[in-house]
Amino acid sequence: MCAGEAQVAEPGQRFAKAYSHAGMVAYDGEKMSKSKGNLVFVSALRNSDVDPMAIRLVLLRHHYRSDWEWTDAQLWDAVDTVAQWRKALVPGAGAPAEPVVTAVLAALANDLDAPTAVAAVDDWVASTPGDTEHGLADTSDPDAAATLRPVLDAALGLLL
Repeated sequence: MCAGEAQVAEPGQRFAKAYSHAGMVAYDGEKMSKSKGNLVFVSALRNSDVDPMAIRLVLLRHHYRSDWEWTDAQLWDAVDTVAQWRKALVPGAGAPAEPVVTAVLAALANDLDAPTAVAAVDDWVASTPGDTEHGLADTSDPDAAATLRPVLDAALGLLL
């Protein structure tokens, strides 16, 4: 059966309008699986004080249908990224937030393209913090953080 086809539950009634297929996640070059014992547990990461928003960001950087490989380097990069995002949100003012909101929501509406949504936030962060001592940051939107925080929370599940 192909994606989008519907199975019949009862004569004349659709079982489902759509379904999705998730990609496989690998670790150390092999598909993660319980039988191989090569799972990376979120609970273990949390017990080692890894920021849950960084764990979520690692997942969001990969499209749900794409195969990918979990690496510790991706996790530590996400830890750094979350710290940068939080730093960019602290002042409150920043680059215009509405285009980011539009880009995030459009990406998610397009087959849950979370990597594109994350890239939109990355672009905003890159233009926002800048070198505030020398006036290189874009602070033209005084309510940027107040606009972005609820969208990042509701749309991406990132509570920053």
